[in-house]
Amino acid sequence: MVLLLGLSGCGADVEIAVGRMNPVPAASDGSGAAGSGGAAGSGGAAGSGGAAGSGGGGGNGAIPCDVLPSPIHRYTFDGVGNVVTDLIGGADGVILGGASLDGEGGLTLDGEDDYVDLPAGLLAGLSDVTVMVWVVRGRGGAYLRIVDFGLATGGEDPVEGAGGVGTSYLVITPSTGFEVRGVSALASDSGVRGEVAIHAEPTLEDGEVHQVAVVFDGAASTLALYLDGALLGSEPVSFPLSGIQDVNNWLGRSQFDADPYFGGRYDELRIYREALAGCAIEAAWNAGPDRP
Repeated sequence: MVLLLGLSGCGADVEIAVGRMNPVPAASDGSGAAGSGGAAGSGGAAGSGGAAGSGGGGGNGAIPCDVLPSPIHRYTFDGVGNVVTDLIGGADGVILGGASLDGEGGLTLDGEDDYVDLPAGLLAGLSDVTVMVWVVRGRGGAYLRIVDFGLATGGEDPVEGAGGVGTSYLVITPSTGFEVRGVSALASDSGVRGEVAIHAEPTLEDGEVHQVAVVFDGAASTLALYLDGALLGSEPVSFPLSGIQDVNNWLGRSQFDADPYFGGRYDELRIYREALAGCAIEAAWNAGPDRP
């Protein structure tokens, strides 16, 4: 059975049919208002957000909205037990800390010691990437990690409590400790000193399912952050995606040992090798997470 959803974004009406977007005659052009970011995360440098609005565009390397490509990794958290299956790329992860799949297509982490350890090298060989996750935030304070792909001073699988800090990373966090304290994206190839940060107001504390996506566009040298299909901000980056050593690819745990664990539920995680345009991310939000 094919589900068709009529959407409007990036200046065109589209229909989605099982992951494909088929353009129909163009309608009106849309634009968004500007947004500003706050101070950096985990002690990083300040960053300002870019143009906001649902249907924000991508950079020179962005994929247009007439095609939504298949992800290279997709995790739906289906089944039971402690193995998180990659339905496309074969990069299965393991759930640590005592949590397990609930058998209903979700994974709930307790915010104390639960996290998912995905295989190293998910970003290897990529110049662009879109990391998209559907999540419900539960308990916890600042600098929880929805996603943290990177490396810490303790190396691979560092011992908890050893005081490690991140040396390179691509991060999505639902909140920070700064004045603009909401959902943020952080990226660095050289620790806090080289951190690029995008901060926004929403803290995801409403108990609802949200789609959060971070886009690293190597061709345009930009980092962008989206919430529920809307662009929250964009920042220039001075390093390639290959500068991020994704040895510890974690859901729920930070490369910075002092940061708390994430408490909440994951419904789906997708990783695309492309820098998706904003209207494609909006379309994915409107379509919702896939189910096997």
